[in-house]
Amino acid sequence: MTQAAVHSGHVLWTLKRGLLRLGSAGLIGLVLILFALGVLLLGVQPMQQRIAALDAEQSRLSSQLRTRGPQRFGSLGVREQLVDFYAFFPSTEQIPQLLDKIQHAARDQRLTLAQGDYKLSRDPGFPVQRYQASLPVMGQYAQVRSFVNAVLDTVPNAALDELILERDDIGDRQLEARVRFTLFVRVPQ
Repeated sequence: MTQAAVHSGHVLWTLKRGLLRLGSAGLIGLVLILFALGVLLLGVQPMQQRIAALDAEQSRLSSQLRTRGPQRFGSLGVREQLVDFYAFFPSTEQIPQLLDKIQHAARDQRLTLAQGDYKLSRDPGFPVQRYQASLPVMGQYAQVRSFVNAVLDTVPNAALDELILERDDIGDRQLEARVRFTLFVRVPQ
């Protein structure tokens, strides 16, 4: 036997002997002490560091507020605010790219989009048009849901108007869905 093996055997024997001398009450106390140390090291200290960082952030923001003063929307006129708002929407010329993003989301979920119905409508005096795309889809529920989520994530000017799910039998994994999105686009000037 090597010296290291003898030493580790002696340490183990000493630990076992110490644990036996503690008894069940002492062992429970030791476990509770170790648990409390773990909570302190893994829970309390990181939270204290996070609180300190948030306090520093609050101080920084408070000093900025004192030096700059409160920012109001009044710095821009109503017309400028509306211009900024409508600038968010893509123009009608970008509809093919938006539809391509929808097709791409369907392909990513291995869904086939059958022939859809498309309709462009405009309210007079309103600078935003509504382009509705009603799409029949066949697939599993998870695929359809992921498709809808992907479209709403990648096309920020899209709104989900309707989602109809139908199954022939309760045990069928495949379902027929009808999804209707409205794409809000601005009128070109």
